[in-house]
Amino acid sequence: MKKALSLLLVAALVFGFSAKSYAGNSYASANAGIAWFDDVTSTPTENDEDDGDDSVGFAFDSGIALNGALGYDYGSVRLEAEIGYQSNDVASVTETDDEDTNTEDGFGDVSLTTYMFNGYYDISLMDNSDVELFLTAGVGAVTVKFDGVGPEVDPEGGIEDEEASSNFSETTWALQVGAGVAIPVGDGIMVDVRYRYFDAADITSRDDDDVIENDPHNISIDSHSALIGLRYNF
Repeated sequence: MKKALSLLLVAALVFGFSAKSYAGNSYASANAGIAWFDDVTSTPTENDEDDGDDSVGFAFDSGIALNGALGYDYGSVRLEAEIGYQSNDVASVTETDDEDTNTEDGFGDVSLTTYMFNGYYDISLMDNSDVELFLTAGVGAVTVKFDGVGPEVDPEGGIEDEEASSNFSETTWALQVGAGVAIPVGDGIMVDVRYRYFDAADITSRDDDDVIENDPHNISIDSHSALIGLRYNF
């Protein structure tokens, strides 16, 4: 329900923007910053008596986020197409089997490659000032990649068990919302600082994945980013 309501909100905001048809200016933007995943838990795709309450949880270190976009500025409204990338190392892996829970240090990383269509609403903060508060929402697609993700299974040497790791990718739909402040620093150049919340639809792991006991699991991923960037109006 939460994702459905969020998607409706984003769609209304983005596609409501698209109704604007008056003249404006094109721009390009780029952002970089720190990103962090909420803890991720994978659960079996089907209720199986043999699986019981089996699940695998992943905790992450903070990582990097990079975004680039081309858009059109209509005044108080902007529309853009954006490509982004995020990568975070796995800090720990928690395996739960009925009543037994075991947590180990993790290795590998999870990355997102995003393809989004975004809308913005710009609000002037002061009279006779180009400083703006902006609200943003977007819908699109994301490719989620698990690269060598698994627990460090040797308690003495901390050796990574590369043969028992998750290596797969899947593309699904996604949405994002955010807010920030844009400050003019030159002719046609703005610096913006923003927060972004990103939410992807559930993905399904491979059915031969050793980390999740060779059963396909549903995995839900969402993330947060603190970004700073430049926007150049042509």
